[in-house]
Amino acid sequence: MAIDSEAGQAAPLVVAETARSEEAVTVEVAGDIDISTSPRLRAELFELLADGPGAAVIDMTGVGFCDSSGLSVLVQLNRHCQELGIDLSFAPSKVLHRAIELTGLLPTLKMADR
Repeated sequence: MAIDSEAGQAAPLVVAETARSEEAVTVEVAGDIDISTSPRLRAELFELLADGPGAAVIDMTGVGFCDSSGLSVLVQLNRHCQELGIDLSFAPSKVLHRAIELTGLLPTLKMADR
């Protein structure tokens, strides 16, 4: 888990819509994703994509830690977007990309062009 050395605590989760057009939405996710924050992450991402934009990019370059519950949210969101016809892609941090790669999810989750 990424620890804020000054406060001695995990980095708080931040989920924010950063851009929206008629065709696409970009959502930024930063902080740590674990068993305590993944339910909120799921709820907020599903809500932000509820209107079914044509495309969505989830910018997760600010994620310092992600456990299996967070990866599960990404898989659930991916499946949900496929059902709705939303072209979903993720821009992961190096830490998150490595977790996705190690768990064999790289072929399942589309990575955004960097």
